[in-house]
Amino acid sequence: MRFLDGLDTPVESGDALRIIPSIAGGASSAPRRVDQSGLKVGQAATIVLLLAAFVLNSWLLVLFVGVAQLLGALESQAGPYRLFYHRVLKPRGIVKPNVILDNPEPHRFAMAVGAVFNIGAALALLTGASLVGWALVWVVIVLANLNFWLNFCLGCWLYYQLHKLGIRGFGHAPLPQG
Repeated sequence: MRFLDGLDTPVESGDALRIIPSIAGGASSAPRRVDQSGLKVGQAATIVLLLAAFVLNSWLLVLFVGVAQLLGALESQAGPYRLFYHRVLKPRGIVKPNVILDNPEPHRFAMAVGAVFNIGAALALLTGASLVGWALVWVVIVLANLNFWLNFCLGCWLYYQLHKLGIRGFGHAPLPQG
């Protein structure tokens, strides 16, 4: 429940429910978890909305995606991608949670970079610098596709490289796999 929807987590007939009390002590912190399905919804929405923005030549739609990414990076409860996933797709069983051991910070960093690119693209498009604006949009489209289809997050990779260099604010190393 802790990593799903808390007390709002749906329980169906046949589900096994185990109540395990918290045990304090030790040096290790709680396992870090990320819902991969939520990330995939955001990536898919980014791809679809940016392609629509390109076809419709809409700087406003690019700005919407940038703001949605920024809200995701800030873990806002009002983020459109988060709301769509938690209030529409997940309750209807269209997308099921896929919670894995992972650090959320690299994913938030990647969303923040996408937000900067898209907000910058919207401003470029608004001011008539179409080539620059659409180039930034296409960079995000390509990287979102790389993440969606091949599970390679360039922003996450960059976060971990900055961590290796000891740069302040990039304090999480990759979790051991396996």
